Amino acid sequence: MYPDRPERLSAERWLSFRFDDLVAWPSPAFVRKALARLGWRPRWLPVGERDWFHRPSERFLRFFTQPRVTAYLPDEPRETDYGSTLFRRIQEVMLEGGFNSWDLG
Repeated sequence: MYPDRPERLSAERWLSFRFDDLVAWPSPAFVRKALARLGWRPRWLPVGERDWFHRPSERFLRFFTQPRVTAYLPDEPRETDYGSTLFRRIQEVMLEGGFNSWDLG
């Protein structure tokens, strides 16, 4: 995971997509896009959705790709605090690039 894109190995090929291409622009989208071109962006832009109110192995990030790409995360030790979970660490990397996901919980 990088601040501007995720990468994953699939069928022995590296796949990647730019978060800038996935943004679900807030309304009115044409105004927000114009402001972004001028250098003004909100604190973060949504590029997917997440559900983290389950056991770690059922938590997911689903990106606004076509078709949708969903990443499920492995179980972690029960004593792992939320701030140290892989789920939260991925969110922090996305936030570095100005991106995040909608919370479905």
